[in-house]
Amino acid sequence: MDEKKTILILDDTKPIRILLLKKFEKTYNCLLADNPKNAIDIVEEYGDKISLIISDYEMPGMNGYEFLKIVHSRWKNIPVIMLSATLNEERIKDLVNLGVKKFIAKPVNLQRLVSEMNIILE
Repeated sequence: MDEKKTILILDDTKPIRILLLKKFEKTYNCLLADNPKNAIDIVEEYGDKISLIISDYEMPGMNGYEFLKIVHSRWKNIPVIMLSATLNEERIKDLVNLGVKKFIAKPVNLQRLVSEMNIILE
């Protein structure tokens, strides 16, 4: 039986999705979404089987806050790491209230991301 935890990677930038997939696919079951609507569909399918969401903040159509507002209306226990190059204090406060555990600036420092994931997924 597969004991790997499942993570959802949401980013509208394909090279970032592929980079994160290659980094984590040996350790985790990775689900990929290129937009928030697809990610919501994945969360609806997998629900609490998802151990962690790694989400970009700036995406066309729906930003990370709007995405998490929908997801956490039903799945409050899924922790989130938010990736962004443009977060300010007000946005951070709003996102923390929605359950974001950590913020990682873009460009993503993979070592820091792994470290934060290990803390969250212990």
